[in-house]
Amino acid sequence: MVKQLLATTDDLVGILIFGGGISGVVRALREIPEKRRKKIVLICRDSGPETLQDLSAGIVTATLIHPLAPMSDLLVETMIDVIKQDANEFTIQRTIPFEIITPESL
Repeated sequence: MVKQLLATTDDLVGILIFGGGISGVVRALREIPEKRRKKIVLICRDSGPETLQDLSAGIVTATLIHPLAPMSDLLVETMIDVIKQDANEFTIQRTIPFEIITPESL
């Protein structure tokens, strides 16, 4: 889809990937001239080795990730809170902070 988008759109300035497929998006961006690629901001939610390498290469602009340990801790804490209280009386809403990783922070 990104390859087709790049072929049919001259004014694309950003791509936000919240699902899978970051490797395909990066592959499509590698196929266009570097001058055009540098004008496109790519933000994703992946923190795997390939994404970190693409951050270093300047293809991925930033990645937004929820650190696994704090997210897991908050999940367990929330489950305990639900068990301790009558869950029908209130709604539990938690905020999980995310980290922003950029090439400069590697």
